[in-house]
Amino acid sequence: MPENKIALGITEDYVALGSHLIHFWKTDAEFESGVRFLQLGIDNESEYCVLFGHDETNQRVLEALRRTAPNLDNVLGERRLVILRRESSASATLAKIETLFETATRTGATAIRYLGILEMGSEPLPGNGANEVVELETKVTALVHRYPCVMVCMYDVNTVSGHLLLASGFATHPLAVWNDQLEQNPYYDTKQASACCTQEVA
Repeated sequence: MPENKIALGITEDYVALGSHLIHFWKTDAEFESGVRFLQLGIDNESEYCVLFGHDETNQRVLEALRRTAPNLDNVLGERRLVILRRESSASATLAKIETLFETATRTGATAIRYLGILEMGSEPLPGNGANEVVELETKVTALVHRYPCVMVCMYDVNTVSGHLLLASGFATHPLAVWNDQLEQNPYYDTKQASACCTQEVA
């Protein structure tokens, strides 16, 4: 394995720690390929995993993981996989993520895998809705560089609005999975990211 990289699972690529990428999904097969990102972390006892989404989607991910990880309950009990519900504002969610990352780092995790899934479920988006999603994604791009982590965001193109696909999906992720390949995202908004970093410092 290349130094300071982990296997992505969605594709055959290895991705550097400190990466934030987008994976758009439409079919069941594309959803399952995204879940493989977490499966690899569960299989590696030195890695730590975080799953973030609304209840229905989180349950779907757990069902997929159980098919390949019969010890999933143990992993959950050990908190090597922690589940966050999509219920808080962007700032509150970011604080929870950072607390989990701090805990994982202190316990000696070699890598942290974060899988966030945006799909319109039965419950509305929290807080200010779409604006909260854009804010969270922008600030996550700044957060990711401070920890030994890879953050993968999966967007359901069947249910997510065109506005969010553009303003949050494309604009806030430096890397993207294109046609089963990991590539630099040409639509990443570096000005938006720089403004967020400046605000964080201030």
